[in-house]
Amino acid sequence: MKYIFKKENEEIEATPERWCWGVVYKDQTTLHQFQDDGTFHQFGEIKQDEVEMFVMHKFDNRDERIDIVTEGKQIFHFYRNIVLDMLTPDERKVRVYVFGWKDKETGQATYNYILPDNRLVVADHDIDISKFNI
Repeated sequence: MKYIFKKENEEIEATPERWCWGVVYKDQTTLHQFQDDGTFHQFGEIKQDEVEMFVMHKFDNRDERIDIVTEGKQIFHFYRNIVLDMLTPDERKVRVYVFGWKDKETGQATYNYILPDNRLVVADHDIDISKFNI
């Protein structure tokens, strides 16, 4: 299936990620980065004030997932692209999925990192993930 992002009069094809985000709103409706109908959604389309739970799930298996309750928190999601063995012919690029929440009032945060081998690392601040054996 092709996943399309519609921007003004343009249609842009989006390549599925290994891990994708989704949200469950307070009214129990959902929004997924890659919808079943072939629509691709950008993170900025999420109605943050209406989110009850943020989900990261495998693209090919939505049952393999990580749920975080985020009601009342500011959620975030981004990628860390890391080049390993940069100076060798075996250069390897990996993607780390970073997501979590931040409390607007206290600044308290939780950062979650999904590593290439699907390990989950959790921290209360942004960390240098390259220190881990990835």
